[in-house]
Parts: sequence; C-alpha cells; structure tokens
Amino acid sequence: MLYVALFGRLLVATVFAVSAFTKLRSRSAFGAFRRSTRRMGILPERLVRPVAALVVGCEVAIVALVAVPARMAGIVGLALAAALLAGLAAAIGIVVRRGTVTTCQCFGHSAMPLGTFHIGRNLVLIAIAAIAAVVTWIGDGGAELGGALLAALAGVLGGALVTVLDDVRTLLIPPAKTSAIRQGSAHPTRRRST
Repeated sequence: MLYVALFGRLLVATVFAVSAFTKLRSRSAFGAFRRSTRRMGILPERLVRPVAALVVGCEVAIVALVAVPARMAGIVGLALAAALLAGLAAAIGIVVRRGTVTTCQCFGHSAMPLGTFHIGRNLVLIAIAAIAAVVTWIGDGGAELGGALLAALAGVLGGALVTVLDDVRTLLIPPAKTSAIRQGSAHPTRRRST
C-alpha cells in the first residue's frame, strides 16, 4: 500500500510542479495564463487576476505539502489537489458546454482547445489523488528500497507524461479549430451550430 501512496504523491507533485513552474517562470508566462483564464469567459474581469494567482498559489502549496514526508501534510496536499482539479474540471465543463474555443494553458502554451479530454484527465488525476490520500491515511508498514524507488520513478514518469499529453495529442490529432487561437485571438469564440 505504501507503494501506491508514493506513486500517487509523486505523480501529483510532478504534475503540479510543472504546472506551477510553467506559469511562474516569467512575467509573460503568468500573463499568458491570466489571459487564458479570461478567455474562458467564466469570471468577471475583476476576478481574473486574483483567481489566476490563487490557482498558482494552490499549485505551489500542493507540491510543498505532498513533498513533505509527514502523513497529514501529504493527505492535506492530496485533498487540495483533488479539490483544485475538481474546480478546474467544472470550469472546463462550463467552457465546453458554452462552446467557447480556447486553449489549455495548464502546462504552458498548447494549441489543443479545452475539451472533454481535459475533463477526463482531471477526473483521472482526482482519482489518483483520492486513492493516494486514502492509502496515506490508512498507512502501512515499511517498504523495500527497490520497490519504493520503482514506485517513485513510476510516479514521476507518470506525472511527466500527464504534462505532455496535449503535445502528444497535437502530434497525433491536429486540432481542427485552432486557427483563430494561433492568430492570437483575445476573445473567446463560439462554435457555430449546424
């Protein structure tokens, strides 16, 4: 059971470390994330900047909490991760339902428009965070070093894979409706009803 918790904690930590880094690496990177938050068309303009800052602050807190070996810190970090992912999945659901076409800026620039894939990705991450939290809560005896290292490596590699899924999807299935987005459209566009 310890291996499951270690895998989940490191996967979640990797995902949120990359996510926070890509937004905080420069002023322009954070600006791009803030603009993508605005293009979702969910928040009033006055809340865009504080919510974008809150999201990044939560991401940093998740990494810090999950990285601490203390059991309760890990549980709190995983619970915060699940809550943030649920909120983001709900926001993406609203964007998809409205037909707003905008890109995912979760891990830096992406040409892939937000869609049901992103909701599914977040739901899988919520499940991983929840399972890791429960297993961490239950606790377990010791672990063999080899097994722990393998679980840790699998968690880091799994988290890294999550962060490049949009790039992989873009290579395999080029986005059909990104011409306006690639041209830097600052306003959300609606899909035409046929």
